[in-house]
Amino acid sequence: MNAKNNKKINAVIFDMDGTMIDTEKTKENGWKYAGNCQNIKIDDDILSEMRGTNKEYCEELLCKKFKNINFKKLYNHRNEFIERYINTNGIKMKKGLMEILKFLKNNHYKIAVASSSEEETIRRYLTKINVLDFFDVIVAGDMIENGKPNPEIYLKALELLHIPKEKGM
Repeated sequence: MNAKNNKKINAVIFDMDGTMIDTEKTKENGWKYAGNCQNIKIDDDILSEMRGTNKEYCEELLCKKFKNINFKKLYNHRNEFIERYINTNGIKMKKGLMEILKFLKNNHYKIAVASSSEEETIRRYLTKINVLDFFDVIVAGDMIENGKPNPEIYLKALELLHIPKEKGM
């Protein structure tokens, strides 16, 4: 066995939407709803391009595709849809999440969440499913310049966990 395969895992970095909780489809439906409110069609191809990215990326993409849209209004419609849905239906936690978080915490791993969602949203959702206290670090899309797939969000999480990036990769 070479030294690279003997690395000790010190930390785990989670994504949120679609990984820990089932909110990805709700957010996509929120974009479609928001598009309908402004008479534009946000289709699955556009949604695929936006998935996992931050608000700034979405704004840039949508403003290029649809001239003269009011992104702020569009984003507010999306968020209103999502909040109505969550207030009515709650947030479904992915199967096994609580068990893995307890295992990691009990075995002294550092735990981070690195999500393209805004920090306030991450904290609110993780509080709703009673797992916020498991996380040592939260890195949100509004805390970085370059959204996914750029690795900046993960490198920031490693930095805040005090793990050299050489050990985290």
